[in-house]
Amino acid sequence: MKKSLIFAATALMLCACTSNKNKYVIEGNVAGLEGTVYLYDWDENLLDSATVEAGVFRFNGVVDQPGLRYITDSREDARTFAQMFFLEPGTIRIVQAEKEDMPVVSGTPSNDALAIYNQARRALIQEFRKPETTDERRDAIEEEISDLTETTYEANISNCLGALILQDKSYGMTGQELLNEIAKFPAELQASNLLAKLKEHAEKKINTEEGKPYIDVAQPNAAGETVTLKSVIENPAVKYTLVDFWASWCGPCMGEVPHLKKTYEAFHDKGFEIYGISFDKDRDNWLAAIEKNGMDWIHVSELNRFDNQAAKDYAVQGIPSNFLIDAQGTIVAKNLRGEDLYEKVAELLAE
Repeated sequence: MKKSLIFAATALMLCACTSNKNKYVIEGNVAGLEGTVYLYDWDENLLDSATVEAGVFRFNGVVDQPGLRYITDSREDARTFAQMFFLEPGTIRIVQAEKEDMPVVSGTPSNDALAIYNQARRALIQEFRKPETTDERRDAIEEEISDLTETTYEANISNCLGALILQDKSYGMTGQELLNEIAKFPAELQASNLLAKLKEHAEKKINTEEGKPYIDVAQPNAAGETVTLKSVIENPAVKYTLVDFWASWCGPCMGEVPHLKKTYEAFHDKGFEIYGISFDKDRDNWLAAIEKNGMDWIHVSELNRFDNQAAKDYAVQGIPSNFLIDAQGTIVAKNLRGEDLYEKVAELLAE
């Protein structure tokens, strides 16, 4: 009987320790804020709400997974206050002394580190924008911002800020390089949504590296007819297909159009095709851009911006992005910009 009581007491103590370890408190004091504030996760799921009295509010609970959250004063679009922060164990303070001030988030390791990083980065950006700043100094500032980001990342490899910076760094990484970086983080953080989604993205990225087989796409063209990537690649007349991710609202994408046209006009009759996948949402804007710019190749779109199955399959993080695929269905190059596209296609077709 005594042993049973001891075991029961020990179990309760362990539960209590685990619960206390993962507890969080959010203390807010925001000038002019009244009514109710709402706590959301990064996927727009409502987690909790709290009443505001003279700008003061409070949340408390247990952290299920550390990561990004935000608080706002409305469940509708008409929001006057919204603040992002890292939810992690400890007491998180959100303070805005005056309405025109920037809210300050502090109290836990990730939030404190982010505040320091943002302050240093803002100071550099302000100096960069001053009219009297020389071009030479601006080049140096860009290097300093890059160095600041890297040192901040290295110093926060064990917390949420490091994971957030890794998301930005991941754009220039291969899938395996990204997986190697994720492995440096604590197991608890690797299991969080912040890194679990990034890991899934990295694994998909590995599947779209050079030398990998293409992934088929099936999306509607302007007439509403489904056009598959497979049907293009397997066309006997096509030797190389460029899968081009773009949108009419994307300035850099439209800046690539002259290079796409030059390459298409020079090599289409020799076996070069373009399969354009648009991230537009407005059908009229999509079709108008095609017509205005004389983009006379194959175009498809789900008209749903980045919520696009092909974007997920090809691990597209930003546009413009492209993948060059040969007649055997192998990815032979990716993200060819400017004259690089023309030169690569010319080289391949000359072999």
